[in-house]
Amino acid sequence: MDLTRIEKKLREAGFFLDQMRDRESNAYGDKEPFDFCLSAFLGAARSVDYRLRHEQPATYPVWRGIWNANLAAAEDELIKFMVDDRNIEVHESGSSRAVKANEIPIVGGSHTDKSGTTEMFGPPGVEGYIVKPAYFFTIAGIDRKATEACAEYLALLARMLAEFKAAHP
Repeated sequence: MDLTRIEKKLREAGFFLDQMRDRESNAYGDKEPFDFCLSAFLGAARSVDYRLRHEQPATYPVWRGIWNANLAAAEDELIKFMVDDRNIEVHESGSSRAVKANEIPIVGGSHTDKSGTTEMFGPPGVEGYIVKPAYFFTIAGIDRKATEACAEYLALLARMLAEFKAAHP
């Protein structure tokens, strides 16, 4: 059984997750690329199940139903959320991710990250901050950092693929 194309999709999803992490660390610059990378992540991750269903139709669907039945409730909820969010991203108005303001104090009169530098001038004791976006999903009523939820989803998909391969050598 050759699953190299499916494994490649997992790596592709991991690539876009790394890009999302890189983008969320930037205080300055265009924020839209985070959404591009999120969309690409959701599509690549969803392709793992899709390809297994189409390349292993005799064994995967039944096996997957059993595998899902053994998931922890939070794992099952995360998978369902990500599948639904991918569908919303592709077929409706875009991902349900939310953006919140993350205020970062300017310490020592400046803030620098790889996206740029801010210098602050003023009398002693004056404090300033920059506002950096923080991206979240609300899953089962709980706000979760988008990149952390995506990383957990990717780990679940990798575990699922490894267990499927082990069950069907």
